[in-house]
Amino acid sequence: MDIDEFNRQSRFEFERIRDFIILHYHLNQREDSAFWRQCREMPIPEPLQQKLNLYRSRGRIVRENNELFSEVGWLQVMHGQGLRAMGHHPLASLLSEQEVAEYLGNVSGVIGKCLQVMPRHADYIAEHCAAPR
Repeated sequence: MDIDEFNRQSRFEFERIRDFIILHYHLNQREDSAFWRQCREMPIPEPLQQKLNLYRSRGRIVRENNELFSEVGWLQVMHGQGLRAMGHHPLASLLSEQEVAEYLGNVSGVIGKCLQVMPRHADYIAEHCAAPR
């Protein structure tokens, strides 16, 4: 890999990591100090603003070039900090409520079957992760 390409890829990763960290502070709802108000009101990088706008408008999260944080990670922070999508992707309207309910019922059934054969969390930890004695 040549130097310019390495620098480009490194810059991209550093900027996405920066954006992910800023997201935690920018979406805060705290009112107990000037620090938190400043974090919420500070200007944010354009790529992060674009991610927020896309999520707000359609609930979409785009992961670029196999960036470090997954769509699930971005969703966890956005939703966990109170950001809600105002709309949804048009493809989501192609299924009826009944079709969605059936699909989710099937997912629930698969999860239930998996749980029946999986060990309890405490048992797994005791068997595979216990501290040496």
